[in-house]
Amino acid sequence: MASLKDLIRAAQDIKHQDDVEIPEWAPGARFRVTGLPSGDWEQYQNSLTKMTRRDSADGIEMSLKSRKAEIVAKALYDQESGELVFPDLREGISILSKRSGGIVNGLFNLVRHLSDEDRDFTQKVASAEADFGAGQS
Repeated sequence: MASLKDLIRAAQDIKHQDDVEIPEWAPGARFRVTGLPSGDWEQYQNSLTKMTRRDSADGIEMSLKSRKAEIVAKALYDQESGELVFPDLREGISILSKRSGGIVNGLFNLVRHLSDEDRDFTQKVASAEADFGAGQS
């Protein structure tokens, strides 16, 4: 019997959605959008806010950054070839940053959903318990 570590390593737990159409970008083309692993989400969450302390009367300065284009670039695949649409992440971010905010935001929300980042902790635990129970014999 495989160890728990081996079972976790082999788990196919990252969701995807096929047949995503973006007619404004590529009429007739089909995309695969994937969820992202937890490390990518943690990196994204950690990069959203940046606090800088300056020795002045102004105190602390905080800036917010949006990196939705980066998340979409990491998750958008050509369904036919199975290859990333943007293997060069910087180029992908540059291109997507100049595209429709509504489309990029919609794709970002889909990636977020596929990554289970749109559910609270209680929902995630309930889902994991249901999946675990279904896998037992």
